[in-house]
Amino acid sequence: MILGTGIDIVELDRFEKVYLKYGNRLLDKIFTPNEIPKYKNKNKFISTLAGKFAAKEAASKAFGTGLGKFLNFRDISILNTRNGRPYIKIKTKNEKRLHVSISHSNRDAIAVVILED
Repeated sequence: MILGTGIDIVELDRFEKVYLKYGNRLLDKIFTPNEIPKYKNKNKFISTLAGKFAAKEAASKAFGTGLGKFLNFRDISILNTRNGRPYIKIKTKNEKRLHVSISHSNRDAIAVVILED
């Protein structure tokens, strides 16, 4: 049974400006070490991070809580299988099934999350 859905979109230029301003402080606040890509290509690095950021926001919306008291950015990890498929890991005792899809264009990253019982 579907318990919730969430969607979020991030403008790549806006995300890049925030990253250039805050750098590693931004990464440390939002992402776990396993989420940060090792790319040397700046555009792919930014689009990957923006997609994961969108997925975290979408996951919090699927739970119906947003980010704050129940979940924070680092409670939600957006990881990838060996084949590159994204999946979500949540730091909670009450583990639910989550499905995530992330897509990118030249301007935006978008993510959709479905929460199942």
